[in-house]
Amino acid sequence: MRSMIVEPAKCTRCGICVKACPAGIVKFGEAGLPEIEIKASANCIECGHCALFCPESANSLSFLKNEEMVAVSGLKMPSAEEAMNFIKTRRSIRRFKKEQLSREIFDQIFDAVKLAPTASNQQPVRWVVSGDPEKTKEITNLILCWMREEIFKDPTSRIALIGASMIAKAKAGEDALLRDAPHVAVAVVPKDHMWPEDASIALTYFELAAHALGVGACWGGFLTVAIRNFEGLREYLGISSDEHVCGAQMLGYPLLRPARQYPTRKQLNISWIK
Repeated sequence: MRSMIVEPAKCTRCGICVKACPAGIVKFGEAGLPEIEIKASANCIECGHCALFCPESANSLSFLKNEEMVAVSGLKMPSAEEAMNFIKTRRSIRRFKKEQLSREIFDQIFDAVKLAPTASNQQPVRWVVSGDPEKTKEITNLILCWMREEIFKDPTSRIALIGASMIAKAKAGEDALLRDAPHVAVAVVPKDHMWPEDASIALTYFELAAHALGVGACWGGFLTVAIRNFEGLREYLGISSDEHVCGAQMLGYPLLRPARQYPTRKQLNISWIK
């Protein structure tokens, strides 16, 4: 059962914890202090907002202790301009160094990724990551196997035509599928999960976290489609039929880095509701 402990000497009874609770289960109790209603505690999504938003740090939770939280005043934050520049300078990287990423780098990336928002804080996303570049090459070969099957089924289909081109490039020594990336990361959720967008959000966090650490990433469209359609690749990656593949990223240190930024983009199509 989730519970909240409040220090009476610190609590000012401001009610912010009550307002911040998305489940509406934090109320003022008989003692005049906020508490999680016992009967409603099962509805707690463990977001921690009742404690995180408390201006006096007066409460702690059974699943989140005060010593586990960091004061906002102690965090180094970028200016608005710096934050916007960071987001806008993300580029899709398609040329990678052969250097393998350390587990420490992966840990830092996923330390940010785990904070990506999910519906009702369910955190349903599971990751499948190739930590060894040789395993990534095997994944590329399995995508090519799938494409050969598609060519055999219908050589005029779109994926067959694409596959023929990819196979020709592979024979010439070019990996046009995973771009010689040393690693890939695949995000999956249970097939019955109502909001698969959770994994798309997590993949975006993944890409931005990588960017923050000087690591390049690119969405793996061919990999995603191949996993969804080729049982052999699903088995290799350990992805069951009960899981939905939401997307994938290629990952590694960039071989090339831009000297300038902000390429042309189409004007956004926005319908303002007035």
